[in-house]
Amino acid sequence: MISPLDNVWILIFGMALVSYLTRVLPFIVLKNRKLNNNIINWMAFVPVSVLSALLLPGLLVDKNHNLFISFDNVFLMAGILTIIFSIYVKNFFAVITFGIIIISIIR
Repeated sequence: MISPLDNVWILIFGMALVSYLTRVLPFIVLKNRKLNNNIINWMAFVPVSVLSALLLPGLLVDKNHNLFISFDNVFLMAGILTIIFSIYVKNFFAVITFGIIIISIIR
């Protein structure tokens, strides 16, 4: 008889395998190939796109999944202040620290 714990370990192993393969396969496939400059330029936008997709819902959507653009939106105000700060200070650690401090002051 298979216990539920056995299924958990199979699931964890499967997720680890899929996670590893999705990171390694592009390196293996593209190892000896020269990529087109258009593809390289396009791939430069991927980190910005992913970061935006992760951050914007947290800044613009409330707990009820409604769009919340207002001066009452603490996260949006802290995000705007942090973006302005990041324009002048080019230190990633300082920007993150500033954002955390602003959130704790506003709340």
